[in-house]
Amino acid sequence: MSSDVESKFHFSREMVSGEIYRKYEKAMRKHWKVEDLDFTQDALDWQRITPEQQKGLLGITIRFLAGEQAVTDELVPMLAASHALRRFDWTMFLATFLLEEAKHAEFFMRWHEAVVGIVDPSEVAPHFLTRGKTVDPTGRFEVRDVMHEALPNYGRILHEAALGGTEKEIERAFVQFSAAYNGFVEGVLTMPSYEIVIDTTTQWDAFPTLNRGFKLILADEGRHITFGTTACRMLIEKDPSYEEVVHEVFDAYRGNIVGLVEYQKAVPGLDVGKYQTMKVRHYRNRCREMGVQPDDTLIEQILDPSIDFVVGVEAG
Repeated sequence: MSSDVESKFHFSREMVSGEIYRKYEKAMRKHWKVEDLDFTQDALDWQRITPEQQKGLLGITIRFLAGEQAVTDELVPMLAASHALRRFDWTMFLATFLLEEAKHAEFFMRWHEAVVGIVDPSEVAPHFLTRGKTVDPTGRFEVRDVMHEALPNYGRILHEAALGGTEKEIERAFVQFSAAYNGFVEGVLTMPSYEIVIDTTTQWDAFPTLNRGFKLILADEGRHITFGTTACRMLIEKDPSYEEVVHEVFDAYRGNIVGLVEYQKAVPGLDVGKYQTMKVRHYRNRCREMGVQPDDTLIEQILDPSIDFVVGVEAG
């Protein structure tokens, strides 16, 4: 049979036994539905907590509502690149990835609608903590919006490479985007935020469905993270020069990862040092998964108690 006909088929025994395909199979087994969750108790708990507690919790949940919508929108370049690189197993997994990110956005939309009574953009936007008021008073680090700045920029580069770039250009852009998305945003920066909400709901003995939703989302994100870091490792093993791309991404947004940003300090009374230590653990794990050498200076900076950013935040 001609190679032209064979090119129309993608499955192989090697692919089906590979790491990424197994992640696809696991994602299919772990499916959950937002409609199965009951928000009744959370709505009652919202009415009994103080206005200060409401403001603090919304500072985090509104960021997640915006963030999950943003990352759902930003997955298209990864799909296009996987197709261009003829990685059908990557495309299959990304189909579950896209579905899950859309479901996470749905969860936060339903929670805010059922519990707080807000859902339209004009209703949720006033509670969004803006980053312009989050600065490092020493001037050593710049705190930027990696979710709404870096991902669209790196995604544009990846999409353009997928449409007309060489294989090397696509691979390099994929590592750049995945390091920012799966490695940085999902894999390190956001990890403390999940634990902050879980710890808050446990400490308050309230919001059982928000607690459960975060744990379900966290399980999904674990697959998303390790898909990206596994793909990066595969590409770095093919061309070790791509390791430098990973470090360039982390260095470009170093300020965001060194200190806890505004929404992560919205709930008073939590042990913030715990979340910094957690960041280091996740950073080391991501580096190990990608097969890159951790930046020891970055680790020292994350653990440095003198680096404390939030000097004032504003909503809306």
